[in-house]
Order: sequence, then C-alpha cells, then structure tokens
Amino acid sequence: MPVWPFQRSKADADAERLLEAVTQASRQPTLFGEGRIPDTLEGRFELMALNASLALIRLRAAPGVETLAQAFTDKLFRLWDAGLREDGVGDLIVPKKMRKLAGSFYGRLSAYGEALNSPEALAGVVARNVFASEAHRFAPTLAAYAVHTAEVQAGAELDALFTSEGWPAYQG
Repeated sequence: MPVWPFQRSKADADAERLLEAVTQASRQPTLFGEGRIPDTLEGRFELMALNASLALIRLRAAPGVETLAQAFTDKLFRLWDAGLREDGVGDLIVPKKMRKLAGSFYGRLSAYGEALNSPEALAGVVARNVFASEAHRFAPTLAAYAVHTAEVQAGAELDALFTSEGWPAYQG
C-alpha cells in the first residue's frame, strides 16, 4: 500500500512537463552571446519570460485549461524563487524581488501578447524588455523567432507544448 495515496492532478503533471519544455527552449546556447541575449541571470530571465509568455498565450487560446495555466504559472514562480535563493538572495529580500519579478513578467506577458501579431512592434517590445534599449540588432531576429514559435504552437495540438515539437530550435 502506498504511503501517500493521493495522485498528482493531470494539470500539475502537465504543468511540470510544460515548465521543462519552456526551460529547455530557454537554454538554447545559440540565443546567447556576443550581439545576442546576454548570458546573465537577467538575460536568462528575459528569455524564460518570453517563452513562458508564449506558452501562456497558447494556453489562453485553448478552452478548459485554466487549471493547467495556473499550475504552470505557480511552478514557474517557484522556479524563479528557488533561483534567487540559490543565487544567495536572503530570505527577507526574496519576497520583494519576487514581487518585482512578477510585475515584470506580467507586464511582459501583456506586451508580448499585444505585439505578437506585428513582428516590427514585437521587435520594439523585445528591444525594450530584453536589451533595455529602443533598438538592438538582435531584437528583430528574436521577435521573428517568437512569432515563428507562436505560429508553430497555434498550428499544433496543445500536447505539442510539452515536447520539443512545440518549441522549434532557433536557427541562427
């Protein structure tokens, strides 16, 4: 007889799989480096926020997955919380930083969602969020990657989000 008789919900298991897929998509080495996304904690947050936004935008288009979207968001923020703690941020400062991260993330989610239909507008949003400038030479490329990823996800079954099939590799 099992010690813990309760099973994880399907939404929780799917959220775990989705977080893993988003994490893998956000670790593509070809997106980081000179002239691209800086390989820093902030740069990694920005790419993770972009990919998590794409996942949530796709989930919003699917009926009946609100529980999955919430479970995914909860796991995403727990991952960021753990990352701050591993980076040495003290217990008293973590909540303040998490509030700031949450505000940044939800602002990005809204901005990416509004600009996703216009690669030019999305390039401006990416330049401001990822590179903290009005223009950056890699911003249009990253925006095109995001648009392509969103198109692939929109044309695929929802289950594709949980695999590399829903996250095309950046061909830079």
